[in-house]
Amino acid sequence: MAKLDFTLAIAFSAIALIGLLSAALCLRKALRVSGERDGDFKMFLWALGAMVGLIVAGMSAAYILLPIFFTHSSM
Repeated sequence: MAKLDFTLAIAFSAIALIGLLSAALCLRKALRVSGERDGDFKMFLWALGAMVGLIVAGMSAAYILLPIFFTHSSM
């Protein structure tokens, strides 16, 4: 069982890291587009992308990674 937990932890850590990285890049792009004229819709879409990245990272961390880490830390 520990081998499966290790594989899941590696896979979902990568997903969480990719989600955080994409959220940071989307937020950076949203802030850059906010200064443009008529860039409101683009800014909204980039901010929406940042929110989706944060949700993916948070959900994978909260529902997959934390239970695995708590299970193995009590042993």
